[in-house]
Amino acid sequence: MTFPRGAINEAFALLPSKWDTQPARVLHAAIGYQETKYRNRRQVIEVDGRLVERGPACGYWQFEKGGAVKGLMNFGGLVTSKAMQVCNVRGVPWQRDDVWMALSQDDVLAAAFARLLMYTDPHSLPVTQADAWDFYLRTWRPGKPHPEDWPKSWAFANEQSL
Repeated sequence: MTFPRGAINEAFALLPSKWDTQPARVLHAAIGYQETKYRNRRQVIEVDGRLVERGPACGYWQFEKGGAVKGLMNFGGLVTSKAMQVCNVRGVPWQRDDVWMALSQDDVLAAAFARLLMYTDPHSLPVTQADAWDFYLRTWRPGKPHPEDWPKSWAFANEQSL
């Protein structure tokens, strides 16, 4: 596992500076760890008894084409404007298929989209493990949440020198 610190820093630099806070970075790191442990850029599924990276979610933060990708591209206002700007900077065409595929190859894009998704939640960013879990469930809406793994994800994020 390699924590993508440089990509996260680069992504945060592409977004409004007031979004770059310690609670945002901790939550960002915890969600990425919860989703993939920073091991797979494509969702791991079982095919013919083997685990392979062919699932519908892409990037360390696991975005599905018809889920968060579509949602961010259609959210409107600042969120969609910034998503479009990030895609432009990263050389990704503003087409859902292109964005979705790029998320599995471009950690900066994936990190920026994760922070954009966090911004869509109307509540303040959480600072406690329990509140962060509620935030994660509300914004990521995982199909198979693993609450037993969250303490380790939260601890990992808080151990990083963000």
